[in-house]
Amino acid sequence: MYRIIRILNNNGVMVYDMEREEEVILLGSGIGFGKRVNERFELEKADGIKRYTIVDREEKKRTGRQVIGGMNPVYLEVASRIVDMARQSLNEMNPNIMIPLADHIAFAVERIKTGVVIENPFHADIQTLYPEEYQVALAARRIIKEAVNCELPEEEVGYIALHVRAGRMDEKLEESLKTVALLGKVLDVVENGLEISLDSHSFTYERFMAHLRYLIACVKNGDPVSLNMDEYARTQFPESYRLAIAACRVIEEELNMQVPKEAVGHLGIHIERLKKA
Repeated sequence: MYRIIRILNNNGVMVYDMEREEEVILLGSGIGFGKRVNERFELEKADGIKRYTIVDREEKKRTGRQVIGGMNPVYLEVASRIVDMARQSLNEMNPNIMIPLADHIAFAVERIKTGVVIENPFHADIQTLYPEEYQVALAARRIIKEAVNCELPEEEVGYIALHVRAGRMDEKLEESLKTVALLGKVLDVVENGLEISLDSHSFTYERFMAHLRYLIACVKNGDPVSLNMDEYARTQFPESYRLAIAACRVIEEELNMQVPKEAVGHLGIHIERLKKA
C-alpha cells in the first residue's frame, strides 16, 4: 500500500511505502494522473512502473522531501532514462543513483545557464580510468540536451561518469571521487620521482593507472597478492622500489590501511616499466 506525498506530474509521484516504511519515487505512464496528496493506493499491475528509493537507510540527514525539494520533475525523468541506458550498457546498475543523479543534473544545468564556470580537476583521470562509464555519460549529455536544451561541458560529463561508476560499483559517489583523487596523488609521487609527465591518453598511462586501481581495490578489500615479487623488485630495481614505497605510504595515509609488501614489489616493477617506456 502506498500513500501519496507529492504528485510530480502525470507520470511521477513521491509516495510512502507503508509496508517497507520508506519514501520512494514511482515513475510510469499515467501513474500520477487523477491522484491526490494523501491518497492511498495499491499497484495492481506494476508493469512499466519504476521504483527509486529516495534516501539510504544509513543516511538520515535529509528526508525525501528535502532531496526532491522544488526540483523540476523533468530531471527525474531524465535521470531515469540515463539509469536505464546505463543498465543496458553495463549490465549492472544500482537504480537508487537516480535521485542524486537528478539532483546533480538539475544543479549543473542551473549553474551553466547562469554562466558559472564548471571545473573538474579529475576529468582526464576519470575519462581514462572509467572509459565505459564515460561513454555512458557522453550519451547522457545528449539526453540532457534533448530534454532541457542545455549542453553540458566535458567537465560535467566527467562528474556524471562518476555517478555512473558509483551506481555500477554500488558505492557512494564520494567514494568514487576519493579513489580518483587518491590515484592522482599517487601518480604525482611517481611522476615527480621519475621527473616525467605521462600522456593521459597513452597506453603506458592507461596500463599503469589500471594497476594502481587494482592495487587500491586489493588494499580496500583485504585481497592478497598471489605472487611475491618484493625481493626481486627491491634488489633489481632499487630506485623504482623506493618510489613504490613512497607511493604506498600515500595510499596507507589516505585509506588508513596497510599495503602488503607483495603489493609494493609489484608496484615497483610497474614503475620500472614507466622508466623504460
